[in-house]
Amino acid sequence: MITFDSDAVIDPVSFKEVLAAGGVNAATIGKADKGLVVVLRIAKKDRILGQYRGGPRYFSSLDGAGSVLVQHGIYQWETDAQGWVPRTLARAGKRPNSQMVSAVG
Repeated sequence: MITFDSDAVIDPVSFKEVLAAGGVNAATIGKADKGLVVVLRIAKKDRILGQYRGGPRYFSSLDGAGSVLVQHGIYQWETDAQGWVPRTLARAGKRPNSQMVSAVG
């Protein structure tokens, strides 16, 4: 799970400015306490994509988080979904198979 403080959040306007200047080095989608977040690697620091009205922007699906990245021209990112349960599995009362192993060694 990703933990962060409020200083690590970057607002959307600043994100677009940094992106236009070529300052985003990498992106990751990861699980936080209230959902998925987009983590941006900027100047050797991890920053969490925020909302216009302040605070981190939480996503309930990988599709939503990935769509934001693609809309801004970021087509490659890493995903750490350890411990995250998709809504479709949560509604059905199913849990991911704990016996499954990571596809990446």
